Amino acid sequence: TMAAVRRTSRAPWILRASSTPSPGPSSRSGFDGSTIPPFLNTTPHPRHVRQHFYADVRHATLKAIEDGARRAVVRSVFPEMNTETDVYRVGTLLEMARDLTTAVAQDGKRVKLCVQQSLGKGVFQGLPLSLSGVRKIMEKMEWEEGLVEDGFVRFGSVGEDQVEDDDDVFVILCPQNMQGAALLPLLQAMDEKAGERPIVLINPDLTDIPSSGNVMQVRGRQERMEFVANFKDIYHFRLLYKKPFLYPIYGALRMTYGEPWTVYKRVQKSRKEEDYFPVGSFDKEPSTSEITSCILGR
Repeated sequence: TMAAVRRTSRAPWILRASSTPSPGPSSRSGFDGSTIPPFLNTTPHPRHVRQHFYADVRHATLKAIEDGARRAVVRSVFPEMNTETDVYRVGTLLEMARDLTTAVAQDGKRVKLCVQQSLGKGVFQGLPLSLSGVRKIMEKMEWEEGLVEDGFVRFGSVGEDQVEDDDDVFVILCPQNMQGAALLPLLQAMDEKAGERPIVLINPDLTDIPSSGNVMQVRGRQERMEFVANFKDIYHFRLLYKKPFLYPIYGALRMTYGEPWTVYKRVQKSRKEEDYFPVGSFDKEPSTSEITSCILGR
């Protein structure tokens, strides 16, 4: 059982509309995201593997919103969602966003799905490579009938002017600062105008990138860090490797809303059979040394 492995931390597919399981309580209670699909180093992922992670994110986010979560972070970094690898697939990101947005809208909420606009000035204006063309593709995707037409799903960018009175939830894809251009001022203004309405960030990277022109320098860094800290993890999944390599997979770290952070060890029984077993549980994100101790059984 999970209690048997619990440890105490030191500080107590094609872009077509797919059938989305009903987000009602019955479908949520029947999902077991703690079972991690095997052979995640095999890409492209089969459809059922992608659907597993879409459902895992969907259930965590719906529960968090129901419980009144106001500022939330979803971090799902299985191989096709990892921009550090050459198997990153923008279609997987968009399918996950559509699955999540559709489920929230089916709960009767109006959702604004946002991708940051070009930042910077002159020749330095642009988008992160991982977001290039995403807004255009997102708008051309097939959505369930009536969601877009009736205004339950709308598209936007990041900024105060994107917040409308009848928006209920905001989902922002991969927001990130750039060399020479900070996204945080736009996100802070959007946050202030949104008030008590939920904002969900999917795979954000809001660390400073110090640049010339006094952009993201030491001045104001503490305030920026405090603002980012307001966004709380409601879902986290990543594979564990021996850095800097991305092979072999040693295990995984997973946290879903309302549950502890759990370390899983990957065990390969044969060339055709492998599994993930829970080997440690923490009240907050474990450190590298704590994860290593779990994997090695220390």
